[in-house]
Amino acid sequence: MARRVLMFMVMVHSAALLIAQTINITGVVNEAGVGPIVGATVIVQGTSVGTVTDINGSYAVSAPKDGVLEFRYIGLETSVVPVSGRTAINVELQSASIGMDEVVVVGYGTQKRRTVTASVASINGESFRDVPNPNAESALQGRAAGVSIITPSGAVGQAPVVRVRGVSSITSGTEPLYVVDGVPVETGNTSYVGNINALADINPSDILSMDVLKDAAAAALYGSRAANGVVLITTRKGQQDKARISYNGWVGITTPSKLIDMMNAKQYVDFKNLAVANRYGSDERVITSASSHGNKAYNLWTLPDGQYVDTYWNDYLYQTGLQHNHSVSASGGSEKIQYYISANYTNQKGMVVNDHYDRLGGAANVTAKATDWLKLGINLNATTSTTSYTDKGRKGSQYAIANFSRMGMVLPPNIPAYDPETGTPYSENGMVGYGPNTVNFSYYNPVGMVEFGDKQLSDVARVISSYFAEIRPVTGLTLKTQLGIDYMTVADDQFNNPYTGDGFNPDGSAYKAHTKNLANTWTNTAQYSFSLNDHNFDLLAGVETYTKDKTRWGAYRTGLLDAKFTVYQADYANTYPYGNSIDESSLQSYLGRINYDYKAKYMLSANFRRDGFSALSKNHRWGNFGGASAAWRISEEAFFAPVTFINDLKIKGSWGVVGNTNIGAYAAKSYYTSGYYGSNGEYRLDNIADTENLKWEASTKLDIGFAAQLFRNINIEADYYKNNASDLILNVPVAPSKGIPGNSITTNTGEMSNTGIEFSISATPVKTADFNWTTSFNITTQHNKVIKLADGIDEIIGENDYNITLPGYSIGQLYIRPSAGIDPETGRRILIGKDGTEVLVQFENSGTYFRKDNGEGYAQSDITQQISGGTMPTYYGGWTNDFKYKSFDLSVLLQYSGGNYIYNGTTATMSDMRQWNNSMDAYNNVWRNPGDKAKYAKPIYADNASNGSSFPISEWIERGDYLRLKNITLGYTFNTRNWGRAGISSLRVYASAQNLFCLTGYSGLDPESLISSNDQAALQGGVDKNSLPQAKVFTFGVNVGF
Repeated sequence: MARRVLMFMVMVHSAALLIAQTINITGVVNEAGVGPIVGATVIVQGTSVGTVTDINGSYAVSAPKDGVLEFRYIGLETSVVPVSGRTAINVELQSASIGMDEVVVVGYGTQKRRTVTASVASINGESFRDVPNPNAESALQGRAAGVSIITPSGAVGQAPVVRVRGVSSITSGTEPLYVVDGVPVETGNTSYVGNINALADINPSDILSMDVLKDAAAAALYGSRAANGVVLITTRKGQQDKARISYNGWVGITTPSKLIDMMNAKQYVDFKNLAVANRYGSDERVITSASSHGNKAYNLWTLPDGQYVDTYWNDYLYQTGLQHNHSVSASGGSEKIQYYISANYTNQKGMVVNDHYDRLGGAANVTAKATDWLKLGINLNATTSTTSYTDKGRKGSQYAIANFSRMGMVLPPNIPAYDPETGTPYSENGMVGYGPNTVNFSYYNPVGMVEFGDKQLSDVARVISSYFAEIRPVTGLTLKTQLGIDYMTVADDQFNNPYTGDGFNPDGSAYKAHTKNLANTWTNTAQYSFSLNDHNFDLLAGVETYTKDKTRWGAYRTGLLDAKFTVYQADYANTYPYGNSIDESSLQSYLGRINYDYKAKYMLSANFRRDGFSALSKNHRWGNFGGASAAWRISEEAFFAPVTFINDLKIKGSWGVVGNTNIGAYAAKSYYTSGYYGSNGEYRLDNIADTENLKWEASTKLDIGFAAQLFRNINIEADYYKNNASDLILNVPVAPSKGIPGNSITTNTGEMSNTGIEFSISATPVKTADFNWTTSFNITTQHNKVIKLADGIDEIIGENDYNITLPGYSIGQLYIRPSAGIDPETGRRILIGKDGTEVLVQFENSGTYFRKDNGEGYAQSDITQQISGGTMPTYYGGWTNDFKYKSFDLSVLLQYSGGNYIYNGTTATMSDMRQWNNSMDAYNNVWRNPGDKAKYAKPIYADNASNGSSFPISEWIERGDYLRLKNITLGYTFNTRNWGRAGISSLRVYASAQNLFCLTGYSGLDPESLISSNDQAALQGGVDKNSLPQAKVFTFGVNVGF
């Protein structure tokens, strides 16, 4: 008993001594020449004890008398101060050399920017963490030189189109490779129902940084998948610090940024009847085709109360959508274990009725230092999301009668959304426009599609994870093994009701599919870094195995007995297999890199990767890729010393070859598929490939540039780049007598180039105690040129014959018939024949054409399409400005693009003189009397030739230049100095607006929403297909730290 008492007394005495050795320290952290720093980190070295400074820069922390405090803040040099028994320690942090000591993520490692010889664009997650972003790619928009990000439409959950330094393929994809924490991830359209954004599964608040590898010196370590660039996404990790909890949430509303001004019912009826009279004569309207009710013209629909129907269809198609997002995270750790854990939930109702995106996700990143030489870690991101909408025609923004955006433009205002007698969605024979007040009009009633349950839905469950072990047996040597897993399942459901819409004729239809995608990446690397005097070496060698297994099954059925049928059922005679497939592929790789520098003055780098891909022919399955680069920091030379205003100047250059393997798993194989011939099953030859010779597409990249820092405050970087893509995969025509499907064979041929200049500049023009202004601007030029296509292919015609791709021009040129306005005397559209003759359109006379000068007939075949302008922007970029005044902060992001041309298909649609022309612009600017100087031709009933609907005319070609206020955010940070009892260390509230305005000469809905997000988007760009405009989004949010 006495021994226990004695032991207890010793423990109490020891604890008292320990407490006596720990003191409370207070102080203020300032930035040199500026003033107090809000949110600086103060850590007791070697412990998990720490705090952050308040709005006055003050802090309080307990530490041993002989301890050491570490003071850190982004953009400033870290300060380490011994306590030495003091109870008051004030610190002044100095400005760091902006950017030069920044750590940049490169392939399979990191480097300090001052020694980087390649072209890498880096975006810190802090720059967009406090700004609402729907997905990871949008956070990059306008912020990185050489990276073009286009949002195809205002639909929620849709994937942006991302291009790094132009396009490097014609038919095999233009998207870059995405790597999340070392794991290559599946991107692109993963769903049959719609364009699902695979990267939407990553919560932007969890992103620490994004680094874009643009040249071969940076990207060649990813070999055959790096032709379109590489985007490295690094998620947040824990730090040695006390536990910190943060919450970021916002709520907002979304509305269309622009809609077309429409006619009312009376204007519409008058206008349509004028077109009928112009075609048949005012007394001969009976000649027109009648509806089932026998009417020969357009009438107002009179209601029992004497009013008439006047439907503004956009009221039923668009809404003010409510959106909210919540993200909570906890991070911290000790010397042995660091962790970062987060959970997030997003719910977005779009501006279109029934548009909905819902995501629930979580992340866990844990690193454990088992011993001095062994580190283990896991990075895990898991999400489940649902994307749903009603209108099937949205995919690719097509001219489709099931496209809600198009419906809002063309549906007649003299027809009701609901039948006045029954109160149900109006419909006759599944369409609107068959009633007693209009001539036949074969369009669906969107209200019926919504109320009768039409849906296009995709449920996605995904886990992206990596597990690694890192061994450091000797100084400078790191051995690492990592297993990366990207597992994704997609469940697609589609239902079309039997009353109206696409399901009317088959008495309702339903489709269901399930896709499973499993990709494993096992990477083993050895990295050795050492120095010999002032010569520094970093060596990397590795082997990597990538396997992908993708299965898909689906079924389609018609003739639904249950009008509210929403789930697939079997055992029906009219049930068919749909889209079933099994794809398996593998990639085996060996890689290496050598980095060398002498005093960080002269730098050399070389890398190499050998890939073997199962999808290619056995003769060309293996390919070699690599790059080399060099840099010279002239500012380190003695002769440069007198130039005091330039703190750092580096010139650099690189060259290398990378590849593209964005092809099907069996692209090099000829195979049969099953199908039906009448009621009998059959097998048919479905694919013919150049099985002996199909190989990689290759891109040879050249980059020359410089990076400079002036006055320790201004960073400038400029690059000239050239990318020659060769061995492009195309379908080459063969003689029909060979019996090959499509009369073509897949092989390597064709060549294309991209050249341009990138320039970026960032600075802090004003920095005082109360006011701080940081600005960043970038611009990129790009010039694309197709050098050659395959033998036997002179041109590639895009969808709807609006585009053409041929040697000597950029990809996807507009291909349009030339026109010259409206003849003031006759009101006829003037077209230009191939011999320069002015030709007038006379649609009502069997669609004939005649010469304007003498009235003689003219062959339509002699009015040929002409190359009419490039659809790819020749310049793009962004300008970011961040202001801070005391507790207020303001962030403004401007994004711009231009040099391209757009075919305004919306204007063509809205002036089509069949049933649906409906715009006020057509009503106000149509030709009515001789001598009129008009925009639109004389209205002739059913005329689809005079105004660019049945074939495109040059009248509707417009410039696509624009400047958009992409985001503006105003925030306020509270002083939480006296909030210690509540446990709140920081609190910020903010209001944000996206797409607030767009300055453009383009008269359509949106100059940006023009590109469908599919692999062949470049072939058919620049055509406004009645696509949805960008959404205006207004949000209010809060950031809280505990």
